[in-house]
Order: sequence, then C-alpha cells, then structure tokens
Amino acid sequence: MVINMTRVAHVIIVALVFLLALGPSLARSASIKSGETIKDVVAEGACAIVGMSAEQSQLTALQRARAAAIEQAAGVSVTSSTLVTNFAVAADFIKTYSRGFIIKEKITWLPLGQYQKDASVAPIPEYRVRITADIYVPQKTKASVGLKAKLNNMVFRSGEKATFSLKAARSARYAVFNIMADDRVAMIFPNIHESDNLIPPGREMTFPAKDAKIELEVQTLPGHQRDAEAYLLIAWDSSVDIKIMELFPETEPLGVSEFFGKLAEIADRIEDTILPYEVVGGK
Repeated sequence: MVINMTRVAHVIIVALVFLLALGPSLARSASIKSGETIKDVVAEGACAIVGMSAEQSQLTALQRARAAAIEQAAGVSVTSSTLVTNFAVAADFIKTYSRGFIIKEKITWLPLGQYQKDASVAPIPEYRVRITADIYVPQKTKASVGLKAKLNNMVFRSGEKATFSLKAARSARYAVFNIMADDRVAMIFPNIHESDNLIPPGREMTFPAKDAKIELEVQTLPGHQRDAEAYLLIAWDSSVDIKIMELFPETEPLGVSEFFGKLAEIADRIEDTILPYEVVGGK
C-alpha cells in the first residue's frame, strides 16, 4: 500500500505577522497554566510572496496567524521574521502547532495589502488574515517516555519515499499523522494494514519498516512545484489505555481545528514531535 503525501508550496516568502493583542489577552498569557482552554485569542498574519501562488500565500498567512495565536495563548515569545525561505517558514509555523491546540477558529480575510522592503523595490501584494481562536494549552505528561524521531530527509523530490527513525526511553505506543499541504490532517499509522504500534524501550526503529505493507511516497499538490508539510508523531506510556484508532477512525482527513480538538482529548497523556519537510516537483 502506497500512501501519497501532498503538501503546500513555498519558494521565497516575505512573512509578516501582526499580533492583535487585546490588552486583557496579553495580561492573561503571562499567567496561563497548562491544561486550560484559552478562548477568543485574536491574532493576525500576513504574507507577501515571491514565487508562490495566491492559494499558497493565503495558507501561509493563515498558518502565521495560527502560530501567533498559539504563542500568545501559551505565553511564549512570537517569532517575527521578515524575509525567510519557505521551509524555514513551514518549520516555524507548523512546529508551533504542538505548543497549543487550536480547537476552534473563526477566520476573517482582510483587504489585500502591500509589502515593500524599501523605496528601491516595487511593492508586492500581501494577503492578510485575522483569526479568533479557542486554544487548548496541554499539560506536560507527568512521566516522559523520551520520544525522539528524525526524518531521512528534509527536502524530497516528488515520488521519493519518506522514512523516519524513532526511539523511546521507555516502553511506549505511538501514532503518526500527516499535516498536509491542503490544510488537513490525517492519521497514517496505526491503520488497518499495520496496527502494531509498540516501541520497545531504548531500541531505535524505522518507520515504515522494510517489510511494512505501507510506503510514504511524497508528492506535490497538482500544479505545484514546491510544497511543505510535516509528520506529527505522538507517543504515550504503553501502560496508558489510549484507543487511538477509535479516536481517529480511518476516515477522510480532518481540518486543523477539528483534528486538534480531538487530539486535545488525550493531549495531557502524550508526548509529541513535529517533523517538517519540503517536497519539490519535477520539471
């Protein structure tokens, strides 16, 4: 079984973030404790693009707004970048998703703006978006299983196979999700073909294994030359009863807020790591 992975393209992005900190929101963020749902967090994101489609620009602006909202809710500093490569943007934005889970969001697209580095260059159209989000800030697990994981590559050619190594210090079970280029999330393991998700303590494993019934073949979205997405790995102590396939039955991929709303149900009992990557299409 081959699982095709698609992703959102970025070449060079000028990314700007505007944090709409409504006085009380910033005051709250300094004293927020894990395990809370912070309601009505407001943040804005903007993205002016070179070498990207309007669709990709809009998604990047939305991802930046989400990152700003999560960082505001979790009480951490917001990363402000002006000119960055698309992979750095994807890594920064998507990695933020594990600091707090957006379980509900209202998206408002603002009038198209312009970004101009200085007077010597022409202005670039800039997509701007505002979100109002409810964010669950998970508690840290009481006993760490010591999850570590690493992808075999950070940039893939379309059609190449992705694998990653993973290891845990304690006996654990795990699941793998794909944060996809079209702003959806799907669980790819365990599944009906492969359900043994035990990680023996201290032993490094490769996923998918050489004799596995599935492969992770990465592909760009139709018409895209470059896309970026990520694998989200979660792990929990093997003695903890989490019925992951009941929580995420094998159905259609979920939207970001719907997915993280479900994941929030077990967030205080798991560890997670996010492995972002980029895929480049053929000429």
